[in-house]
Amino acid sequence: MTSNSSTGLTRRALLGAFAATAVAAAPTFSNAAGFLRGAGDIRRIRMYSGRTGERIDMIYWIEGQYIKDAVKEVNFFMRDWRTNGVKSMDLRTVDIMAASHNLLDATEPYMLLSGYRSPQTNAMLRSRSRGVAKNSLHMKGQAADLRLSS
Repeated sequence: MTSNSSTGLTRRALLGAFAATAVAAAPTFSNAAGFLRGAGDIRRIRMYSGRTGERIDMIYWIEGQYIKDAVKEVNFFMRDWRTNGVKSMDLRTVDIMAASHNLLDATEPYMLLSGYRSPQTNAMLRSRSRGVAKNSLHMKGQAADLRLSS
């Protein structure tokens, strides 16, 4: 972890504040044209997993309605690949991912590094790294680690 000695602000605290703000503001922003600019009446998520080799290119929302079967596929794709545990992802998180992809005007899919994490996986990762939170939002389905190539 890096720290800014003049403010005492850590990278993790800064990322946590950003994530908390984004997730808390998502219900308000989801109705704002500026935040979901380009999303229109359709929301789509495109990702691949280097761990499982799987790919997803899914329209999961049309004209104000989530598509139940598509959301199930997104949840399965974002499962804990180590335990095969599936959790319903917070749809605000998926919406933020889709909106960010649109705002970046990216054509390539995200690479999913980590979606849902079971408590067992989180504990194992925490034992190996100081950068894993004990009560990680990954365990609640409210976080995803993504990479976007340039």
